[in-house]
Amino acid sequence: MNQIQKLLESKRLYYILFGILVLLSLRNLFLPLQGDELTYNKIAQNVLEGQYYQTKNPSSVIPIVPFLMAFFSIPKFPLLGFALHKLFHIGLCILGIRFAFLTFKKLNLEPTITYILLLLTCVSSGFLSFLPSLYPEAIVFVTFWGFIYYLNSEKNLSNFKRLFALFILLVFTRYVYAVLGLMVLLYYYSYFQQDRKNFGKIVLYSIILTTPLLFWFKYVYNIESQNLSEISYFSRYKMDENPLWYNIKCGLGIEQHYQVNRINGIPAFISLFVPVTGIRNFVISLVLLLAVIFGLYKNWKNPIIKQLSISFGLVFLGFVLAGTGFSRYWLVLLPIIYLSFYYIYTLFTKKANYFIYASNLFFIVLLLNEFRITLLLIKKII
Repeated sequence: MNQIQKLLESKRLYYILFGILVLLSLRNLFLPLQGDELTYNKIAQNVLEGQYYQTKNPSSVIPIVPFLMAFFSIPKFPLLGFALHKLFHIGLCILGIRFAFLTFKKLNLEPTITYILLLLTCVSSGFLSFLPSLYPEAIVFVTFWGFIYYLNSEKNLSNFKRLFALFILLVFTRYVYAVLGLMVLLYYYSYFQQDRKNFGKIVLYSIILTTPLLFWFKYVYNIESQNLSEISYFSRYKMDENPLWYNIKCGLGIEQHYQVNRINGIPAFISLFVPVTGIRNFVISLVLLLAVIFGLYKNWKNPIIKQLSISFGLVFLGFVLAGTGFSRYWLVLLPIIYLSFYYIYTLFTKKANYFIYASNLFFIVLLLNEFRITLLLIKKII
């Protein structure tokens, strides 16, 4: 038993396991574009010709991924361009995990617990499929956790510039994360109390860094107000009767949104922990979600947990208002979710052994499923 415990506390073991997950993520390099990736690619090809169109009309699709696809585009060898772009996203995932690790390090957790929480994050259902793909998930993950890290770092001008730049990039990647603007406002208030002398500088930097976003929003407003966009994230709010209430119901998972093929929102929460594609269950998901809230609430006095809790709540609110909270949207919040589960465990015992054993067993089950998926994809490609 002592030898097993020493093995599970070994840094080398977790580095090897992370390395295996990185290797498994490479399976995405050989997959053809699908779903939203095809839309981003169409826009990217038109960007290279000087037009932000999907086909014939201007688009209001969020710009970061199409512009990156245009940057990595290799017209003579398109598959090579896609592969390089996916490798870039894998690098962003690793950097995002690094930011999450550094944030958890501030909580003074046992290193083994931090490794386990992040391993469970990386092996959870959908993580290895979506984050290394050409969906925005990798960019969202690294910018969100970079934002969280600098939010909880020393308050100075240098850290603020990084925090605010990541916030702008986050909004440019997925509109819903504009809700984190409340965290920025709270940061302003805290900074003003601490350093009034340099407060004017952070306001100036904020104005400068926000300028591109304001121009983009003006562009989107013009396109949407004239109904010129061929594909729009805002059409769901142009319905005739109570569009906001309709989207809230869909975001909570009470109804199925007309733009998607299954119920999302709260019922999709369970799919993060079960290696079954597309599973939905409202009751179990709600219980798990309430458990996350309870675990965070019991540690509310910790300032970092307070920041994580508010960020979690704001992002969840954004998902509800968006009305189509896919299960992949939850992936960025997984480190917070698993951390909360660990805190619930500590309410019963301070000994981490059983949590470590159970988590590693759960990890093995999910890892075997990822091997299964990888083999199926290899057979499909061959």
